[in-house]
Amino acid sequence: MSTYVPEISAGASPVSIRREVFGLLALVDLSNPARRLLDVLLSLYNEETGVAEISQREMAAALGTAVPAVNRAVQQLRETGLAWQIEDGHYQLHPLLTGGAVASPAVSVPEIKAVEPAAFSEQRRERYTAQIANLGQLATSA
Repeated sequence: MSTYVPEISAGASPVSIRREVFGLLALVDLSNPARRLLDVLLSLYNEETGVAEISQREMAAALGTAVPAVNRAVQQLRETGLAWQIEDGHYQLHPLLTGGAVASPAVSVPEIKAVEPAAFSEQRRERYTAQIANLGQLATSA
């Protein structure tokens, strides 16, 4: 099994996301490719607009996967309300992830679709438990 580590651009500033948002993200049921794509979009978004500029072909290269897998990951991000395409190669991230940044004040912002932990599969429940435990460890080390 290979390990995925998002590439950080030289000179890029770290992404700052509130702890409550991480708790909410733990409740969003995403596949691993969709979670990895979210990492890529978070590393690329414009701090003023919350928009990441990247083609699906570039996404596939960054993730080491095929374009159809990227299409499914983009669809999951859209369905869960975390990110959506506003035009070719431009993806708006939810304002909770960008500190409130949006491309236009007229943009319709969807609700993030979280799932109650009771509805998780056993595998997803284990992943959720680990994510929440990790948040606790980060709080004690900060």
